[in-house]
Amino acid sequence: MKNLRVAVIGCGVIGPLHLECFKQLDYVDIAWACDLIPERAKGAAEKFGAARWTVDAAEVFADPEVQAVSICTDHATHADLAIAALEAGKDVLCEKALAQNRMNLGRMLEAAKRHPERIFGGVFQHRFDPVNRELRALIAEGLLGTLLTAGIQLRCFRSHAYYDADDWRGTWEYEGGSALINQAIHYIDQLLWLTGGAESAVAMIGNLTHRNVIETEDTAAAVLKLRCGALGVIEATASSHLNWESNLSFHGDQGAIDIRDDKPLKVDFRDKAVEAAVKTRLDEAVAPKPAAVGKAYYGTGHLAQIADFAEAVRDRRPPFVTAESAAETLRTVFDIYDSARLGQSFR
Repeated sequence: MKNLRVAVIGCGVIGPLHLECFKQLDYVDIAWACDLIPERAKGAAEKFGAARWTVDAAEVFADPEVQAVSICTDHATHADLAIAALEAGKDVLCEKALAQNRMNLGRMLEAAKRHPERIFGGVFQHRFDPVNRELRALIAEGLLGTLLTAGIQLRCFRSHAYYDADDWRGTWEYEGGSALINQAIHYIDQLLWLTGGAESAVAMIGNLTHRNVIETEDTAAAVLKLRCGALGVIEATASSHLNWESNLSFHGDQGAIDIRDDKPLKVDFRDKAVEAAVKTRLDEAVAPKPAAVGKAYYGTGHLAQIADFAEAVRDRRPPFVTAESAAETLRTVFDIYDSARLGQSFR
């Protein structure tokens, strides 16, 4: 069987991690590295062993030997690239956020409906983290009892220079938001995936320390009505003195679990035998090492997700994280923004 031939479009921040992950799969060949900056595309091709490089994604889509593409560009370009790839007969893996607004998200999903034969996945790599899979199992088994509240906190720092470095960052038109749609979206996805999704949102957003730099939010808070009946709480800021700290909290009438930076922080249950068993399961599930490429808080899930996508392309099956599933999380982010703008619950 011939190796799967893939291309990575966008070789800036997250693209090299996709290239490294594909490189580690012995049944995958990297056909193209594509970036608008020639030096970046050429450098990525040389570093990761891509056969060719280009500044024009149309060249990638025109190559009949390319079977799949990873889209790792800025939010506003995702829709056009994904649609072009699908129309050209390529399978697609698209980084978060799938799109910067509802219109482009809808365009992408309509293109996918026109091409049901194509594999289309969205990146939410933390669904592959062992600790999150164990958490999902614990909640599904009902060990927490009736789930009462579930929440995420993300406290991180993004400097003025970070936003000034790229024109698209911190804009409603091109990024679609800021702290929520970029930094916090992975944790929002974890909250929704672990609990079964949200029905509605009430929220407020603010720009507290970047007023003359970005037009979007650097801080946000929201309350969700979750489909399981519990209430969800989201707190996120990119203005913290902390470089990166994440917290997930799940509280039921029989037990509570807090996870900080992907490790168990608190496990407290009425039944101490259950508590001991849960502690053991979570301790065994903690991921051993961060990814070798990219930032530590990316976690280890990218390799697992990219391997799953490549296998889905090879086996012609849906990926573990479909584009529609990834879109559901993005819709909740849009609900939060709309609630904050309108001053009312949305959806």
